[in-house]
Amino acid sequence: MKKVFALIAFFVACSFTTLMAQGGGQQMDPAARMAMMKDRLKDVGLTPVQTDSVVAIYMERPAGMANMRDMSPEDRQAAMKTIADARQKRMEKNGLTADQIKKVQDALAMGRGAGGQRPPGGGN
Repeated sequence: MKKVFALIAFFVACSFTTLMAQGGGQQMDPAARMAMMKDRLKDVGLTPVQTDSVVAIYMERPAGMANMRDMSPEDRQAAMKTIADARQKRMEKNGLTADQIKKVQDALAMGRGAGGQRPPGGGN
């Protein structure tokens, strides 16, 4: 009986360790994501209204993003370019200059690897 409990405890410990190493599949909640974005935008030189506008623009997820996993790499890249262009036009409408937009894009791309993409291999 002791061996069974020891085996179960070992299995649970291994499972827990594996889940924690993989991040548990948890995503950042919207409030934490907004706070992180505002923190990254502190040094860009935007007014509080502009910062709120940029965060709102980036927090909107276009309806097509859910289907991007099913797209070919070329189609996915074209769709992402369309989304990025639409975001840039919205920021221009909100009064941001081209220099400010570039700074926003650079600030929000931090931590996602070179070129705004995640590094392969899960960062291990």
